[in-house]
Amino acid sequence: MKSLRHLFFVAIVFSAGISSCKKDAASKPDLGYNYFPSQVGRYIVYNVDSTYYDDFADSSRNYKFQLKEKIQSVFTDNQNRPAIRLERYVKYYNPAIAYSAMQWQLRNVWVENATATTAEKVEENTRYVKLAFPVKENQSWNGNAQNTNDAENYSYVFYDLPRTLGGIHFDSVLQVKQHDEESLINKIYYEEKYARNIGLVYKRVINIGSQKTFTGPYAADSLAAYFAIPILLRADTGINYTWTVTAFGRE
Repeated sequence: MKSLRHLFFVAIVFSAGISSCKKDAASKPDLGYNYFPSQVGRYIVYNVDSTYYDDFADSSRNYKFQLKEKIQSVFTDNQNRPAIRLERYVKYYNPAIAYSAMQWQLRNVWVENATATTAEKVEENTRYVKLAFPVKENQSWNGNAQNTNDAENYSYVFYDLPRTLGGIHFDSVLQVKQHDEESLINKIYYEEKYARNIGLVYKRVINIGSQKTFTGPYAADSLAAYFAIPILLRADTGINYTWTVTAFGRE
């Protein structure tokens, strides 16, 4: 009888322990850190489509290429924080050669930092606060808090929603609005999308201008007709490009 009571007591304690572990795991808050993974070896490949407008030459140039960003290593930066060495490779579009037949060329090296409250990325020697943790509704922050540029209000448009990008389905994606401004003569729009356990999967940058002078008796009518055209179709200065994920993994 004592043996049975002992076994019954052990079973109760064991069950209570399991229940406690489950409660601890369930109560641990999800702050969204895995939207910005930092494991060495992870990589993402993007198809990049970009257009540059030259108002002096009255022309535009389109460039296509593939970009690969790979987490090569983790090191300690000058603030004594863990930092990510992000190696960036390119394959330039050639209609006669498939991307799969090309070799990656090292383009440059950027740096990322994942902290308890932010995800930061140094792009061309300028540090941006890409994400703020916890990921939640009505979350906003200054994307330029770590550089000398004017303050820029970033915010989450949505998070944890399914999206298909580059023909790839992702269960949980968030979108960051970085800038959204438009007038008759310019349009500035920046956004990024991140997927859980993958990282950045889409980036859109529009920073264009369009302004023309008309003379003569019908100048006002000509100007009105000109401004009636969507600015993306009459841009003559600036840049317009997208990055769209096409592959990812770990090597």
